[in-house]
Parts: sequence; structure tokens; C-alpha cells
Amino acid sequence: MKIMAVPLARNANPARVPYLTYIAYSTAKGERKRSASLPLSQRIVAQASRAWSNLGRTDSRSLFDWKRRVFLLGERIMDKIEYEEWALKGIDQALGPSIRRLVMSHQRSPHAEPNRLSLLYPPSLVSPTSVIESIRRMVSHRQPLHSWQILYSTVGIVVSSPLFLIPAIPNLPAYYLMWRVWSHYRAYLACKSVSSLLERNLMDLIPDAKLDEICTQDGDGETVSLPNDWSLIMGPRRATQLMDTFQLPEQCRVDLKRASMQAKTEISKNVS
Repeated sequence: MKIMAVPLARNANPARVPYLTYIAYSTAKGERKRSASLPLSQRIVAQASRAWSNLGRTDSRSLFDWKRRVFLLGERIMDKIEYEEWALKGIDQALGPSIRRLVMSHQRSPHAEPNRLSLLYPPSLVSPTSVIESIRRMVSHRQPLHSWQILYSTVGIVVSSPLFLIPAIPNLPAYYLMWRVWSHYRAYLACKSVSSLLERNLMDLIPDAKLDEICTQDGDGETVSLPNDWSLIMGPRRATQLMDTFQLPEQCRVDLKRASMQAKTEISKNVS
């Protein structure tokens, strides 16, 4: 089990904490082993994801093409969700139970040598101190945020529930809020898990040469200059190379695209 710190943007001043996102992944062998016996919750999530993707199919039509219109609207809404939430959800999905086992095993046997979680980073672009500060800042800020958002979304479901009484019209607001409750809950669990690892010093920062090579290679035209000495690092080509090198799922490409766009927007907005 590993987490990868992927730099999105960095400043010429090394004292500035870079924009980082995090990708959790396992070896191909471990992935096959898990997929053979997924828990019920993950099977339901996978089925719901397939149903959502089917709404966007171009080879099927609906009245006024409402399915594809809803799909495109939903994708635009999901692009606005903060990339830290997507990163945390990925950590919970891939490593959540394993992280909890790491913490529990260390609590049961505090004197035994515990298993540890590897956090890979590109040493030419970020320092171990920056990585730890970034991930610690992310989980400390987002844990209370997701806790409150679970409550707000639940109240919204109750308020919008009368729309279920309208026949032949899907209650899209309620379905969306249900998804948001689930999304915030997964991110909240990931915050708690990562916080526990940091508190118990069960995370090893490991410089990775392959990740460093992908993020620092020249000549691909992907390092975009931004105001105030910021540079955008992660573009489509590097994202593709990252996926191919580490055999990441397709969802990672979407997550990296969203994260890069949001980092660029946030940097530009802070300057104006």
C-alpha cells in the first residue's frame, strides 16, 4: 500500500508550500486480490458508477436527451468539487481498511515493529518537510469541514424528500445530496485515518526516482508559468505517463485534470 504525492504547482521560493494532490494505490497483485472479494459497499458504489456512466452514453437516446444532459451537468458540478476531497476519497477507497488495520495493530502491540505506509514524493520538486506540512494541513482543515457538510447534506435530503411524491420525475436534488453525504463521509474517514498515521509516526517518506523523472522532464511543453513565480507542473501528458508507469486506474486521470485546473484557478485568483 502506497500514497503518492503528486506536485500540481510550485513556487520559485522553496519556502512556499507547493500545491500537492495525493493518489493512493496498491500493487497489481493486491488489486486483483481485493477485486475478487469486494465488500458489499464497494460493489454498490461500482454499480452506481456504471449506472452514472451509462447516462452519458452517446449510443442511446432518451426523451429530449435528458439523460445525457443530466450527465453533462453532473460532470460540470463534480469538476467544481475541491480536488482535496477527491484525493481523500481515493485514499479511503484504496487504503482505508488497511490504514485502520495498521493503526489498530500498533495499538494492540505497541512494542512490536508495526507495518508502515509508504508516501512517495519527487525529491527534485518537493522536500519531505513540505509534503508532511501539506498533508497535515489538508487533513486538519478538511476533517471538520466534511463533518459539517455531512450534516448539511442530510438536512437537505430531508427538505427535498417531498419531491419523491411527484410521479415520473426523478428527485435529482435528493439523489445528489445522498451522493454528497457518501462523498463527505469517505473523505472524513480518510482524514481520521491519515491523522492517526501521522500521530503514530507510521508514514515513511520515500523519494521516488520514477515520479521525479516524470515531473521534471524537459521538452514536453507542459510546465506553464503562472503569476508570482508559480509554475503549473502536472499536465495531460505527464498525467498519462504517471498512469502508465504506476498502472493507475482511469479515474486518476480525471482527478489529476481537475486538480491541475483548480490549482491554476486558485493561484490566478489569489493574484487578482
